[in-house]
Amino acid sequence: LLKNSMSAVVERHFAEDPNKVWTRDNLPPISVVFAEGKEDVAIKISDRGGGIPRSGMNRLWTYSFTTAGNTAEKMKELEDDKRGSKAIMAGFAHGLPLSRIHARAFGGDLQVMSMQGHGTDVYVYLWKLGDREVAVP
Repeated sequence: LLKNSMSAVVERHFAEDPNKVWTRDNLPPISVVFAEGKEDVAIKISDRGGGIPRSGMNRLWTYSFTTAGNTAEKMKELEDDKRGSKAIMAGFAHGLPLSRIHARAFGGDLQVMSMQGHGTDVYVYLWKLGDREVAVP
């Protein structure tokens, strides 16, 4: 989830001004908040990476949808890289669905709220009492 936020922030700002040297000092920060309640632990990750279009929100949980470019092109890049020097870590459309499955396996959930043109907030809830039986899909 943090990698998604970092990628979105860097890609958005680089696209706005590709000639600028972007560093952690001039990129907007990613906020991570941990909150412990009586029943669960909540984690909120907020970024200013431009958000996800509303038209893509209902497809976030599918294994074929990515906001990080064309998956087939990324696979071709990896296949063509004979020396193994490419480190492509985004665009395979597995991160969000698998993260939600893991959260649910611990009796919690994962929710995404996004504002296109601004950024995305991701909420992870993990049940902490250990007294729930959880069916993993």
